Amino acid sequence: MSQPPPTRLRESEDQTPRGAKVIDARFEVIGSKRSTWIERIGSALVMLFWAAVIGFLIPPLWMLTQRLGEFLALG
Repeated sequence: MSQPPPTRLRESEDQTPRGAKVIDARFEVIGSKRSTWIERIGSALVMLFWAAVIGFLIPPLWMLTQRLGEFLALG
């Protein structure tokens, strides 16, 4: 389920209108911005996977372009 977009608030220089409800709330930071060592290992494995995929795809693409170049030069 997607979350609704955040409501951006700004401080107003005007006085509070009469009868307006003032909401007083405490805010907490949920979750940490630091990644755990398991997350670091997981992201390293994902990066290694994509590096291997790219590394294995470069030689066949290089050969294909060479053969297409030869074919077009002869044709």
